[in-house]
Amino acid sequence: MMGAMSGAVEAPPSTRGRATTWAGRALPVLAPIVYLGALAITTFDDGLPLARDQMFFWLLLGLGAFSIAAWRSWGILLLEWLPLLALLVAYDYLRGAVPTAPGQAHIMPQLDFDRWLTFGNGHVPTNWLQDQLYDVSHLHWYDYLTWVTYMSHFFMIWIVAAVLWKAAHERFRRYVAFVVLVTLFAFAGYWLYPAQPPWLAAQESLMSPITRIVPFVWGQLGVRTAQSVWEGHGDLVNLVAAMPSLHASYPFMLLLFFWPAGWKVRIPLMLYSLAMGFALVYSGEHFVIDILAGWVLTAIAFLIVIFTPRAWRALALARQERRRQLA
Repeated sequence: MMGAMSGAVEAPPSTRGRATTWAGRALPVLAPIVYLGALAITTFDDGLPLARDQMFFWLLLGLGAFSIAAWRSWGILLLEWLPLLALLVAYDYLRGAVPTAPGQAHIMPQLDFDRWLTFGNGHVPTNWLQDQLYDVSHLHWYDYLTWVTYMSHFFMIWIVAAVLWKAAHERFRRYVAFVVLVTLFAFAGYWLYPAQPPWLAAQESLMSPITRIVPFVWGQLGVRTAQSVWEGHGDLVNLVAAMPSLHASYPFMLLLFFWPAGWKVRIPLMLYSLAMGFALVYSGEHFVIDILAGWVLTAIAFLIVIFTPRAWRALALARQERRRQLA
């Protein structure tokens, strides 16, 4: 009697197996669909999630959604990503704490260097490029491409991090170390050498008038961005965080990191790095020297990330050899 009742309540083993199999097959498909739908709705309502905290939230959620079958790895995911998020959020706070008024930031060395690049004819590259290419009455295709290139700064390296975590996890930690070091180098530059960007120098009448092309195109497109949870109403934005250019550093960082992948990867990343440099100068966001400083500091960070582990391994081997000789 009890066996009969038990059989009436419990599903046959074959039925339970089919249900489990269906759930195992359906969830890996449904989770990404739900994630992409939620991202689309949120972007439509609140704008593009380009702030670091917003970007990290959606990246982590996306990694979880696309790794639903490997849910046991979510704890590792949080451990490996949250410290990076915390560090970069702290960087945003520290960047805004640089105690220098915009009008007191450095400007003449950048102007002198950029004028020297044009063979001493007195032109600043930003002014020359805008005189040749920019038309205030008509936006060209390269103006929109400049905006796209500039905006890629806010998501490109984080998407690469997500791809590495998913597809080449053994390289993820070195990549994170590289990102963190480059970012901290940039903050050190902002703190030690507060510098005016070209658009601010033009407002101060220290160079010929220019147009900030990126905000202008942004306004024409009507694209909104989601507000950062941490930055409030923008009171942490630092107007003199120009030297070095972090916008220029990140593409160059990708070029150096993926250099061993061969020329099929190097050439697109070279073009991306050069396109970012052009966009920054043409749009009035950075001087040429800001970009060069970003590249130099990125190269230094790369050498540190590459050679520090090797030095530690060599030191460990030397210690082992000494112990073996003394034994």
